Amino acid sequence: MAKEKTGGNGRESGRPDVKPGHGKFAVLGLGNFGTTVAQQLEELGNEVLAVDEDEERVNTLAEEFTHIVSADVRDERALEELGLGDFDAAVVAIGENLESNILCTLGLKHLGVPRVWVKAKSPAHHRILSKLGADRIVHPEFEIGVRVAYSLNYPFVLDYISLGSDYFVVELALSETVTDSTVGDLELEERFGIELLALKRGDELIRDEKTVTALREGDRLVVVGKQVHLRALADIL
Repeated sequence: MAKEKTGGNGRESGRPDVKPGHGKFAVLGLGNFGTTVAQQLEELGNEVLAVDEDEERVNTLAEEFTHIVSADVRDERALEELGLGDFDAAVVAIGENLESNILCTLGLKHLGVPRVWVKAKSPAHHRILSKLGADRIVHPEFEIGVRVAYSLNYPFVLDYISLGSDYFVVELALSETVTDSTVGDLELEERFGIELLALKRGDELIRDEKTVTALREGDRLVVVGKQVHLRALADIL
C-alpha cells in the first residue's frame, strides 16, 4: 500500500539560468544519493515522485518534495499503483537492501519503464542488474572515488568527462610557466595529439581566436584527447 505525502518544497535552487525540464521521473530509495538525485531533478523543473519503503524517512522529507510516497518497492503491484509505467525514467537508488534493489528493478522493467537507472554495490551486483535489463548501472561511491583520486593526482585538472575508449574532455588550469605565450605556441595537436576546444577566461569562452590569444594567469584550456597524451601535456603545465 502506498501512502503519499504532498510537500511544500520551498527550497530555492540557486540556479536561475537552468532551463526547466519536462520529464517525469521516479526516484526509489531516499538515502543521500537518491535524495540528491530527486532534489536536483525537481530543481531542474521536472515532475518527480520520490519513493521510499521507510515511512518515517518519508515523513522527514515530506517538505522537500512536491510528491513523496512510502511504498513497498519489492511489490510490483505497488509500483503499478503508483503509475510508474507512465514515467519517462526511474532511478533505483536503494543501496543497502539488495533484495529490494533487485526486485524493484525487475518490477520496473516488467512495467515497461523506458529507462531504468540502478545503483549497484559491487561487480557481482552489477552483473545481476545487467541480466535484469537495467538500462544504466551506476556506482556512485566508486565513481566519486575515481574523481577524487584524479583531482589529487592532477591538481591542474579542474574537471573532466570520460568519452570512453580512453578519450577525455578535460578543463585544465594553466601554470605561470605558459603565461604570455599563446595556445598556438603549445602546439597541442602537433606535439601531443590533443585538440583544443576552447579557452576560458573568467566567464568568457574564447573559441574563434583561441590559438592566437595571449595566455594569462587564471586562464583555462578545454581540450579533448587520449589519457596518455593528456598525461604528457601535464609535464609542461
